Amino acid sequence: MSERAISLSSSPADEFSTSRRGESNRLRKGQSKTHRNHQPEYTGKTPRGMAAKVVACFRQHDWRRNPDLIALRSQGYTPYTRAADPSFKPKPMRTTPRSESREALTSLTLTLAANCDYSPDSDFLFEVMLPVEDIARRMNVLHVYENGRKAYDVLLHALRVLEQLDYVVIHRDRDADSGQNKPMRIFLTDKCFTSRGIQVENIREWLHQYRQWAISRGLAETLREKYERHLLKMARLGISMERQHSLKNRLRQIKRWVVSPELRGEKARAEADIGAILDEQARKVRQLRGNGGKENRQRNAWWNWVASGQCTHVLQMQLEGAVKAEHPTLLASDSEAFYRLLLERAGVPLS
Repeated sequence: MSERAISLSSSPADEFSTSRRGESNRLRKGQSKTHRNHQPEYTGKTPRGMAAKVVACFRQHDWRRNPDLIALRSQGYTPYTRAADPSFKPKPMRTTPRSESREALTSLTLTLAANCDYSPDSDFLFEVMLPVEDIARRMNVLHVYENGRKAYDVLLHALRVLEQLDYVVIHRDRDADSGQNKPMRIFLTDKCFTSRGIQVENIREWLHQYRQWAISRGLAETLREKYERHLLKMARLGISMERQHSLKNRLRQIKRWVVSPELRGEKARAEADIGAILDEQARKVRQLRGNGGKENRQRNAWWNWVASGQCTHVLQMQLEGAVKAEHPTLLASDSEAFYRLLLERAGVPLS
């Protein structure tokens, strides 16, 4: 066979290696291309209280009329990977976002608002108490491939848009599993609320009502313990904001903006009252220990347990009130039996 026949028999496709995109198109021949794997939709449950009010306001928001988003799209988005690139120039886009973008932004903001920390006693306000993977799962955008890799690009893109709108403050750190910088802690800003028409006075009133509700239900200590566990989890993961001075200053500014002086004064008075109660209990315990009478053994055991820190003031008042209501004259007639009932109700082993 001549060289001319050999050159004619070989096709041009044999001279180039098949690309990944070409191979995917060949395997998908005759089938429609997948537009998206999941439709963003808020699938979580909304808790009661301030979270329900914020979610109701966010649900009615129309992104097509958001002036901040219109201004950002007129200027153009900047991806997080190109944020530190001075040569990158964003391309202007049409002002009206597509339905896919609006669905992603709506589901993301609802998820953030429903899982936000609204306790004014926290170090930094409005922190989302969920990891990014759980946020993607509740947004219905978490996609798991056949090899086990998890992807939630829809969430990351929408979160970057909210960050450019100054609706969220994100602390990114290195993920131990993937080795990439990912959002580790997310905080809502004051602009996120005011852009929905929520006034500062409304937020302060809602925070005050939320704190009063937590105190009346005896949940203030529980919320604080939940926040401490969250900080401990961040410390175990090696996520720290000690060197993030600008980030901490921004978060402190948000707390000063939203926490009213009345609420700060009320917190100081409550801490002073609690300190006075603890001092009085410690004085009574010292006095009882000084007496050392065997006839007051149950009473001494009760006050020792109260001063140990395992019993809150609310729980102490509830137990004493319940026993006094059932046995009005027991404390005056037989104080040891009264305190024995208190210890039994509290589950403290009797000596």
